[in-house]
Amino acid sequence: MKIFSYTLLFVVLILSQIFILPYFAIGYFVPDILFIGVIVLGIREGGVPAMLAGTVAGFFRDAFTTGFLGSSMLSLVIVGFLAGIFSKHRLRLGSRGSFVFLFTICFLYNMIYYSLQLIDTALTFSAILLQFIIPAAIYTLIIVGIAHFLIPRGLWGQAK
Repeated sequence: MKIFSYTLLFVVLILSQIFILPYFAIGYFVPDILFIGVIVLGIREGGVPAMLAGTVAGFFRDAFTTGFLGSSMLSLVIVGFLAGIFSKHRLRLGSRGSFVFLFTICFLYNMIYYSLQLIDTALTFSAILLQFIIPAAIYTLIIVGIAHFLIPRGLWGQAK
């Protein structure tokens, strides 16, 4: 039953990411709910299911949007792996450590994604870092925080 519910969830997330969320863009930045879905799956179920979901979700996102084919897939697989590591160590990290680790995951995700998306542009890495990676990481982390506090048991599935 979990497989069916997570499959349905990711189908909804993929369709929302492709067709609905571009209307919520701030400049170039669209909230990345596939990233949030892979993080939640990795924390709740472990790294391997999250990496599989990241592979499939990233493939469909890359197939139906423009850009470098494989950039979402690679970055979401890495996020799934890191979320699996985070799920094992989150109790030892505390809330501040968890925030730092989630920001690091978000930063790495955006660094991989935008580095591959903008590989053929004339922008330097520092320009990509300041114009795309850091603002997108902060925007996605704000969306994660809002979603975490709006869901009754939080994104991680724990009691508040």
